[in-house]
Amino acid sequence: MSRFIFRNPFLLAFSVILGTGAGKVSAQRSDNVFTSDIAHFWTAFDSVQATQDAERQVGIMQVLYIDKGTAGLKRFMQLRNFDARKLVETIRKYPKFWASIRPNTMQVQPQVPVIQQYIEKFRELYPELRPANMYFSITAIRAAGVAIDSTALIGTEITMGNKYTDVSEFPDKRLANFFQSKETNNIIPVSVHEYVHTQQSTEGKSLLGQCIYEGACDFVTELVIGEPLTHSYILYGNKHLPELKAQFQKEMYSEDYSNWLYNGNKVAVGDLGYFMGYAISKAYYEQAKDKKKALREIISLNYADMKAVTGFLNTSGFYGDSVFLLGGH
Repeated sequence: MSRFIFRNPFLLAFSVILGTGAGKVSAQRSDNVFTSDIAHFWTAFDSVQATQDAERQVGIMQVLYIDKGTAGLKRFMQLRNFDARKLVETIRKYPKFWASIRPNTMQVQPQVPVIQQYIEKFRELYPELRPANMYFSITAIRAAGVAIDSTALIGTEITMGNKYTDVSEFPDKRLANFFQSKETNNIIPVSVHEYVHTQQSTEGKSLLGQCIYEGACDFVTELVIGEPLTHSYILYGNKHLPELKAQFQKEMYSEDYSNWLYNGNKVAVGDLGYFMGYAISKAYYEQAKDKKKALREIISLNYADMKAVTGFLNTSGFYGDSVFLLGGH
């Protein structure tokens, strides 16, 4: 989702039993799912509010959140470049946002059994499924989801946002655009999306490859949850498919992603490349007689191989009878 710099607008639990206390998040974990970062963050958050000394606030965040953080939080910090100081800066700058998102983050626990069911459904569809670790953390409003190797990282403060979350303090529309189509939180589709990424081997090296890399995860997520996704880029894409196909064809072998991916802060409907990859993957799956084999091929595709992604596109029939040559039209 991927890796979502605010990239995707976009994990998965196996055996987990989470308890709650009155008004607080449980800090339990299972062998694959780690949730303690949520509780530690809000403990640090409350302590930060008790002083106006900025340096002391940073120290509190370091000791009560980061020093107690999971391996997933540490990895998240490295991948998305945030630390105690940046966390405190976001707390000071966006108090309305944090007040509105806090109750949502406490709803992770009830979702975990549902996510577990969807991961088991994924395993039924894709028996080759490899186990992955999942970490629910809170970032400096950096990412909804990031997958790296066999680890899926969830930015809970973004994933749990919806159209009712207060984003009035932000200077751009990236969060508003991300949340606008969501009546409730986005935890399940983002979780499954990031889990699919843990099953892939490589990102793309062209716009076509990267769009399939990202969009394949949305298509597989839709298969797993058994209902259409409501991401804004999918809703828009379905309504504007002919013109998007024509424009994408002109750019798909480019290494410039800026018109199609990771651009939710620049345009009204960003990440339309996710939709293109989703639609191509869906076409590939629908034309296949052997659906299990097609699913394996979608997930195991070498997205960095221009010949492989071109062949995938041709086989999908997404552009009808048109046949594309390697790296060209």
